[in-house]
Amino acid sequence: MDVDILKDEEPTGDAPIGAPDGSSLARALRDLEATQARVQQNAERVYEETRRKLVLELLPVSDNLARTLEAAELASDAALVGGLRMVSAELGGVLVRYGVERVDVTGQRFDPAIHEAVALVPVVDPKLVGAVVRQDAPGYRFAGKVLRAAKVSVGVPSPPIQVRRHGVSSRW
Repeated sequence: MDVDILKDEEPTGDAPIGAPDGSSLARALRDLEATQARVQQNAERVYEETRRKLVLELLPVSDNLARTLEAAELASDAALVGGLRMVSAELGGVLVRYGVERVDVTGQRFDPAIHEAVALVPVVDPKLVGAVVRQDAPGYRFAGKVLRAAKVSVGVPSPPIQVRRHGVSSRW
């Protein structure tokens, strides 16, 4: 008798209870594909951010190595200079392989988006006013974005020269 009750409750259609229809399968597939795309995007973002952090930590090493090389060149120690040049070239190659682009900016117009002004230098030539007259540290780009702004000295108008004549000050 219990078996007869169960038989009466069984569905009479071809599909078993809870079987997904075509539209719910398509929706589930779209959801799965969207989730996979989000996971892929997040993985790529984490990868790029990790590379960026590594490169940022290597830039001061590169700067210090360049300063050491300059000092060694002044000391005229050929073996030391040669060794430092090899290490500097090797580190530069690593940075390039990671996608770092060195940006040299001397002579360009000052742009606060890519330059960090560390000094103002009086200049006589009006063409140099507002221009980068000296690069103290190079800038770097990574993945098309400024990783570190170049540290620069910017030209400013020279103050007028004051000449004293017989105790009287005049401007030229």
